[in-house]
Amino acid sequence: MAADLPKAKVRAAVAEDFAQVYPLLRQLNDTRFTEAVWKRLFTNLWNQKNWSPGYVLDTGEQIVGFLGGLYLVGGLYLVGGLHSEGIDGQHHSVCNLNSWIVDEAYRSSSMMLLMPFLRQKSLVLTSLTSSPEAYAVYKKLGFKDLDTAARVIYPVPSFMGTVELITEPGSVRAFLTEQERQCFDAHDDLDVWQCVIRKKARVCYLLGTRRLGRAHIHCIGSTELFRETIGQIRWKLCMTLGVKGLQVDERFLGGRKLMLSRLKHFSQPKQYRGNLPADRVNASYSELVVLATP
Repeated sequence: MAADLPKAKVRAAVAEDFAQVYPLLRQLNDTRFTEAVWKRLFTNLWNQKNWSPGYVLDTGEQIVGFLGGLYLVGGLYLVGGLHSEGIDGQHHSVCNLNSWIVDEAYRSSSMMLLMPFLRQKSLVLTSLTSSPEAYAVYKKLGFKDLDTAARVIYPVPSFMGTVELITEPGSVRAFLTEQERQCFDAHDDLDVWQCVIRKKARVCYLLGTRRLGRAHIHCIGSTELFRETIGQIRWKLCMTLGVKGLQVDERFLGGRKLMLSRLKHFSQPKQYRGNLPADRVNASYSELVVLATP
């Protein structure tokens, strides 16, 4: 940062900052998003207490940097002002880092935006769409690779047997647990699809988005049932959603091989940091869902 530039300070972002941050967001690679879509990051979609969209670098005259933070909220316990997932008797506060962008003149101050997140020692952090530069920074800070590739699954007609695919919203909600219902309701106004796989008394909740002719699966309620039935339901799910294939991160398949599928490697692996099993990390409360468009 040049010595004659105004000094920038980090502060918590507020909804009213969007007008100043939007020109920065437009510099990110994903130019398909409209202003209205970007504004979702500055909207308290889930009516959280003490909510903030993330942190900004502010000179007092203008905002020159932003790092977004989306906190996991559905079906969770409220702990210390953040929502946390109860796993094995422990509470895990989860935050998805997104849209890290800093004006070129202030790039040397970029790390200032990350520090407030890092100071929350118990916070599980995810980065699912890192640039090469951000990926390298997160890697040095101890972030682990979460996924390096996804599997693209093409539709093949199959005998369903006792397996059902339930897509009518009211029926889907009726089969969900209390925690899953909170997630279902929280995403009701977003551009997502939600369904249930049912096999006799067993149920698997799915949440996903559509992009480039594929249904991207971001949240899986029962990986065991999903792996067992994906070969049977893929045709009906594709036909119901009007897509040419499904895409799911490899870790959710647990090494299962599927006929007529292929591996798609990410340009940068998805990452996470914190004391949470990798198989419990998902993208249901992330920019992949919040910024999704049909």
